[in-house]
Amino acid sequence: MARGSSLADTWPSLSGLFRGGTGLGARALFSFGRDAQDRAAARGVGPLGARIAADPSLMQLLPLAALRAEAAAAGLAAHAAPRARQARAFLHQARLLTEVARRAGEVETLAQAASALQRARALATGERALEGEALALHAAALALSAALFHDEASVEAAEAKLALALSAPLRAPTRARALALKGRLLALKALQDLSAAAILPAASAFAEAVRALDALAAAGALDPSEAAEARCDRAELGLAVGLARKDRTALDDALRALSALEVDPDMRPLTWARAETLRGQVLAALGDLTGDAGALGEAVAVLAAAADETPLDHSPLDAARAGHALGLALQALGEACEEEALFDRAVAAFAPALEALDAQPLLPLRAVVAHDAAACLARRAERRGDLPALERAEAAFRAALKTRSAAKDPLSWAVTQVALARIYEAEADLRGDTGERADAAFALASALEVFAERGLRSLSEAALTALERVRAAA
Repeated sequence: MARGSSLADTWPSLSGLFRGGTGLGARALFSFGRDAQDRAAARGVGPLGARIAADPSLMQLLPLAALRAEAAAAGLAAHAAPRARQARAFLHQARLLTEVARRAGEVETLAQAASALQRARALATGERALEGEALALHAAALALSAALFHDEASVEAAEAKLALALSAPLRAPTRARALALKGRLLALKALQDLSAAAILPAASAFAEAVRALDALAAAGALDPSEAAEARCDRAELGLAVGLARKDRTALDDALRALSALEVDPDMRPLTWARAETLRGQVLAALGDLTGDAGALGEAVAVLAAAADETPLDHSPLDAARAGHALGLALQALGEACEEEALFDRAVAAFAPALEALDAQPLLPLRAVVAHDAAACLARRAERRGDLPALERAEAAFRAALKTRSAAKDPLSWAVTQVALARIYEAEADLRGDTGERADAAFALASALEVFAERGLRSLSEAALTALERVRAAA
């Protein structure tokens, strides 16, 4: 960017260059985002903030640190703005904070977003459209809290705020986004029992939202990536249904929808990464269901590309999801092909996923990734008959238990118990049971109590299945 030039002057030419395929790619855009943020911050609230307010999908071009800086600048600007513009300024700050929380999994940042939205709503009194937008954004923040922390109370609170928002005279883009949010909330509820009565309303809401978002994108009123995100939401529900019910039709439908998406990875890198991660997960699920090693191999290739193009400093949670999915797919392919090297790659894939989640030990996602990483480690040692490796893992997990408290860090403590139980099982299988299975059963029962108390269904089911297996073998 030439010295003294404005972002408003520079953006269109850069945008055209990237669309034209210069080969600079997403990482150059990330650098551009950092540079643009530095310049905008130096001037106070610059053109970058105005562009993001008009098109929130542009946030995808900013690394997490730059996004945090933009949110901080937006907060200062909101407090300094004339009263007539304060409500919309606080809405902008809240939108940025919510995206920071989505990428980093920070409950405190979500609380800051909620506070900004309450300020915006109070300042918008009498302006029903603006009040409705504040309510819709607050509902979105609550839905994110529900998804990140498995908080059922947040789902109910989000539904109440969304109903109020939809009763207001919303602008067309806000209403379309609210419809997509309605689908996400219905999907969160449907995931509790996966009954047809719960799934069909969610699918219907997504279909309505996609039609509205597509129409607005065609008219140039919002970015097409917003419709792509709604399609990803719908495919994610299809993946959950397919996995739970062993339903190939649901998986095939999700795969078709994801394969049809056209998202530019340079301009909308996080939407692209999400779509590709989901596509890889669906391929892996189909490979597992049908015993098709080819589908598993394709899943690994898709997920490896998604993981490579999602840097930790850009979005830790998106990177963690991609790495976690890659580790599971590599392990499944290793089992299908009897290829030991694939287990080494799987263990390596889990490592950066855990690194990305280190800062947020209370996130249920971290517990799931830690559980799957430990299971993969044990399975690799078990397949190789490597008792010394199992003993080293047992010592490491025992040491970890000494530093973790069931009262202060219950999820990490419970996942470590499950990991230790898996090691005990493998040791009993390799050298004969000398009390290891009884130890495993005790550890699993303790972990199951923690998972059940927190409503962590997938981890509860995994622990219960393992407990039944251990008791049967004993």
